[in-house]
Amino acid sequence: MENWIGIAVGKMHVNKISQSQIAKILGVRRDYINRILNGTETPKNAEERIMTAIDVIIADRKNSVSE
Repeated sequence: MENWIGIAVGKMHVNKISQSQIAKILGVRRDYINRILNGTETPKNAEERIMTAIDVIIADRKNSVSE
């Protein structure tokens, strides 16, 4: 398993982000995200796309709290 996957899963856990939420941001199915995070699927740019989606979810939550 690649190191970034552990970092992504940890960040998801700490921020209570589900695979479904990431899938929705990326416009894919949850099972596809699951395969990536389990290391069975390795598409190009997966790290960048998933980490960006996590950051977007965190930022959206912060923005909705401060409004």
